[in-house]
Amino acid sequence: MKLLKELNREAFKTKFGTKASCYEYLANQKWAEGYSCKKCKHSKYIKGKQPSSRRCCKCGYDESTTTGTLFHKLKFGIDKAFEMLYEIATSKKGANSIWLGEHFGIQQKTAWLFRHKVQLAMESSEQYPLEEDVHVDEFEIGTPEKGKPGRSKSEKKMRVVIAFEERDGKSGRGYAKVIEDYSSESLNPLFDIHIKEDAKVLADGWSGYKPLKQEYPNLMQTLSEEGKNFKMLHIQIRNFKNWLRGVHSYCNREYLQKYIDEYFFRFNRRNHRISILDKIIERCVLHEPVSYAMIKSNAI
Repeated sequence: MKLLKELNREAFKTKFGTKASCYEYLANQKWAEGYSCKKCKHSKYIKGKQPSSRRCCKCGYDESTTTGTLFHKLKFGIDKAFEMLYEIATSKKGANSIWLGEHFGIQQKTAWLFRHKVQLAMESSEQYPLEEDVHVDEFEIGTPEKGKPGRSKSEKKMRVVIAFEERDGKSGRGYAKVIEDYSSESLNPLFDIHIKEDAKVLADGWSGYKPLKQEYPNLMQTLSEEGKNFKMLHIQIRNFKNWLRGVHSYCNREYLQKYIDEYFFRFNRRNHRISILDKIIERCVLHEPVSYAMIKSNAI
């Protein structure tokens, strides 16, 4: 079901102004395909103790709307969680954990944990690879070091390979992945997961792309000319870097891919903002619960 006809703050507040309305929406999402008890698989239920929860008629198990979802064990109200989702998913630049903590009156660590849970729900489904004309390049995040230009090795730099559909000089959809180095082995996962084999791929003259031509026969290489032959792609790289620095200021290497996933989740839905909140809530409902320890250990 469509969440809102117009995705604006006033409409959002009207729809989700109370905890009850948020729980009701979660229940409709969670049991959209019908109720089945987690314990005994029985399909009949009665109203449970918590708002919109369901109690199994056979074994008596009372399941809340947040059990088994990313909303499990929230440290603040579900209405506040929905508001935070609204800010993270619909704002053009998103919202960092410091701002969320101050704005919603919660600890920064709590806001950080919730943001990272949301980022997990923003991971690509890997079901819609790039097609037709696709431009690929790599870039680095980190302070430039004297005497180490271009693709030189440096522990202080984080490396990323990025791909965008090129549509008459403008960008279509895009994806990016953190890489260890610029070898063909490191570049290959982005191609395998996010680019169709019959796509017309354009990359620069780097030797790491040559082995990929076996699986991507339409892959062509040309000199970058300091980015002049990849204007659209370099604009998008600059936009991502500006977003990461401007909104989040700093990002640890182990979390960079999650920030990339968040950026492209919004970017690839920039023309479908009405449904973006539907999608992120649905994914939060379908995703298994995760703990702070799991996120800190990079176990998910």
